[in-house]
Amino acid sequence: MTSVGVSAWIKPAIFSLVIIGSVLFAYQYVPASKSPSQVQHVRWLISHQPTDVFTRAVQVFSRELSRLSDGRLILDIVTPEELGYADTGDIPNADVLRYLNDGRVELATTYTVGLGQDDPALWSLNLPFRFSDYASAGQILDGASGMQLLDTVESTTDTHALAFTMSGGFRVIASKSPLENLAAFKGKRIATSGGPVAQATLTALGAIPVPTDLESAARSIDERSVDAVETTYSRLSAVLGSNNQYTKNIAETYHSLFLTVILASDSFYTSLSVGDQKSLREAALVAAQVEREDSVSLGEQTKASLEARGSAISTFTTQDRQAMRDATRKVYSEFESTYGTQFSR
Repeated sequence: MTSVGVSAWIKPAIFSLVIIGSVLFAYQYVPASKSPSQVQHVRWLISHQPTDVFTRAVQVFSRELSRLSDGRLILDIVTPEELGYADTGDIPNADVLRYLNDGRVELATTYTVGLGQDDPALWSLNLPFRFSDYASAGQILDGASGMQLLDTVESTTDTHALAFTMSGGFRVIASKSPLENLAAFKGKRIATSGGPVAQATLTALGAIPVPTDLESAARSIDERSVDAVETTYSRLSAVLGSNNQYTKNIAETYHSLFLTVILASDSFYTSLSVGDQKSLREAALVAAQVEREDSVSLGEQTKASLEARGSAISTFTTQDRQAMRDATRKVYSEFESTYGTQFSR
């Protein structure tokens, strides 16, 4: 476990998360009048890749949590490596919930699509072309609809959902061969770990979805039979590993967002005063907004790097994009009985 507020937080190798420095930045926010018995350390498990996007978020969360709680709550970081996940860097959602429930950590960030196994309402966030851009997505996620979805987590798990992070951004299709229009998707076998809505979306586009394990996609994708992979720019390395043949062609479908969420264990959250619960939620939201900004930035950097190495990027014409939207409208009808109409586009 690593206390935050250190002088730097870097990732020197792929999928490793290292916090360095000896100055405990967070502690400078603890009033001198606070005794050790009045200070509670809050362990935050960052359970998935890409960990780079939490560099600023960690510092912001640490600072805001200590400030808003008047120094009563101090943030510590727990990494996948510290829990024995050095090889993959990702922790399965079931294990994340177990660590929250058994008290090994108080907070964790995990995939919304994985959490959808317990709270299917979260899969509504995968409805195709629900979000037009990052700005409007942020307004929805932090607005009434997003808050309503966060509240459903409490009723289906032993956790409280605090805020949506991103750790991915808009989904793209990484493919061996060009996918330049809707017709090119017909019959293509596309790996996805996005759950039933993602599978229905790919089917509506004429493709054949190949369900893939979220935490070990790089090992479970069969290169002989899978034509393309649904992923995001910022998660390409984590998802594809050495399968670089899929990065020859990137189709910017931007059909849905890959989202994550900050969770608090029920036992921890309910032990807090109403005031400290409010401080926790507010600090988590500020950190989440910073993390989303850095996820977008990492995606842009990855795209630029791919283009520099010769990857072909397909952006689609307005006509082709509209054809894709029209083709996936039936996905809304298919899941309306499950999610209602609040996410109708």
